[in-house]
Amino acid sequence: MYGRHDEEAALTHTHPPPAGSPAGSPGAPAPEERSRAVERRLLALCAELSAPLAASARALVERPGKRLRSALVSACARLGPADPERVARFGAVVELLHIASLLHDDIVDRAETRRGGPAAHTVVGSARASLAGLACFALAGQEAADLGRGAATLASRAAAHLSYGEILDVERAFDTAFPIADYRELVERKTGDLFGLCCALGALEAGADADVVRAVERFGREFGVAFQIADDCLDFAGAPGGSSGGPDKPAGTDHLLGLFGAPTLFALARDTTGELAALLLSPAFSLADMPAVGELVRAYGGLTEASALAAVHRDRAVAALEDVPDPAVRDELLRLTSLAGKDGP
Repeated sequence: MYGRHDEEAALTHTHPPPAGSPAGSPGAPAPEERSRAVERRLLALCAELSAPLAASARALVERPGKRLRSALVSACARLGPADPERVARFGAVVELLHIASLLHDDIVDRAETRRGGPAAHTVVGSARASLAGLACFALAGQEAADLGRGAATLASRAAAHLSYGEILDVERAFDTAFPIADYRELVERKTGDLFGLCCALGALEAGADADVVRAVERFGREFGVAFQIADDCLDFAGAPGGSSGGPDKPAGTDHLLGLFGAPTLFALARDTTGELAALLLSPAFSLADMPAVGELVRAYGGLTEASALAAVHRDRAVAALEDVPDPAVRDELLRLTSLAGKDGP
């Protein structure tokens, strides 16, 4: 995602880190405190919005998911002395980008719930929820610009790639011949690039060498792809047909919208009879048909192939950490990879 010129520009134009606690030192804030600092900054930024827009964004801040993206920022910021306040602000940038995508996703997916509560569009309507998403994108850009020109450049590029990925996702709906290579590109844009941004911002704030910045950015991109493919597999967790679509939606909801994940796409490519495609494209298709979908996806090896692909990207992420010199940072990033394939946005 980031070429050498981008990284050199970011290194030049981000604020130089002040003297502080070295990576992995006892003085470094604990993960829980880092997460609380990000939440405080997010709430402060939401307060800048008008009341109707602020309520939609604040609801997602106060019902946090894993906060995985800001955790990646914080972990990579431990590569050197970094200002904890600035690290929290970078964490807020990436979480705002994620919140914006969730607000828009829920409208497109017609989701009823998000993070254990009502989806914003079900409370304030699609128009206001969409505007709240745009406001979160704008707040992320404003915060990144305040942190340095390089940060703003990288964040805006990631936001553009995320938006492009969302468009690709909508346009491929009900395409039962969608190539897995194109799906990987979609996932890289929607998830991989944002995870890469998280790692790069943290490392840059820590004053890490350009080679290390590239290594953690590569880790983030590969981990992001693995994370999304593992999430696809959740539709088929448990009994055949799937029973684990996460806390916000029943397994198979994406299939109703024609947004087939990696396991289904692999199975469709192997099904020479057309049985699976016919089932998915039937006007009568409903969630009650997901057990049958699950059986076919398993029978054609879709779940096995998708799990193997997720493992490939996870292994690439782990390999990228060989160029990260700090063992404490490597260990923390490895711990975060264990979250792939677990429920929660």
